[in-house]
Amino acid sequence: MLLRALALVVGASASAEINCTFAPIECPGVSWDLTPLQQLTHSADLEVAAAAGEVPDEHFWLGVCRSPIEAGQCETLSNISDPAGLQVWRSEAGGEECAPLGSLSTAAWSMASPGNEAEGVLLSFSGGAAGRSMVVRFVCDKSIPKARAVLTEATGGSLKYNLTVRAAAACPVGRCTAPQRDGGSGAATFFGVLLGGAALYLVGGMAYNVRSGVEGIDRIPHWHFWQRLARFGRNYARAWSGGGSSRHEPLRAAEATE
Repeated sequence: MLLRALALVVGASASAEINCTFAPIECPGVSWDLTPLQQLTHSADLEVAAAAGEVPDEHFWLGVCRSPIEAGQCETLSNISDPAGLQVWRSEAGGEECAPLGSLSTAAWSMASPGNEAEGVLLSFSGGAAGRSMVVRFVCDKSIPKARAVLTEATGGSLKYNLTVRAAAACPVGRCTAPQRDGGSGAATFFGVLLGGAALYLVGGMAYNVRSGVEGIDRIPHWHFWQRLARFGRNYARAWSGGGSSRHEPLRAAEATE
């Protein structure tokens, strides 16, 4: 039980620590600062017991943005000096064994759902004992005054572990203003293609008319067609505003001005 006791009493003297802030480039306007969450656990690591399975008395320990135990207590099993998390279980002989779930030096931030900060933020680690890796999901939950870790998946065969921490201290600051939220990217693409096509039509048509010897304003592609279309629009609007008796009057009026 010595190892577990050491894991319970970890403070500012932890062996390693990483930056606890994240601002996604793809989602400006929102950021996370998990420093308050880490301060909530400065004297006691987050702990969660795994569901009953093949590994007896399996527990997981997490220190948020720091190592969950002091260097020299567990990493000697795999020569990892900055464990990001810890897996502890009871051996066949009855003693406790542990294995780091990744190295702090491999920390990688990402959004759980691009463009939606409500889904939380992910902190991934790799390079653990025997190839272990860990993904920690931090979710904003204002109903929880103290941080709590919930193990959502632990597949010992694949050595890949997923933990979830829900806490009010895990709430993001601001809101995502990326195009994914309002769907503006699709409209921008449409109008961009439309304007690009119009520019190509105008420049290409004028170049062709110049090469064909056309002079003056007639170099504009289909200039007379656009004139007729403009007159038709004016006459149509005038007929509607003047209470014209027939919707076909604007067309006849436009033809009369040819």
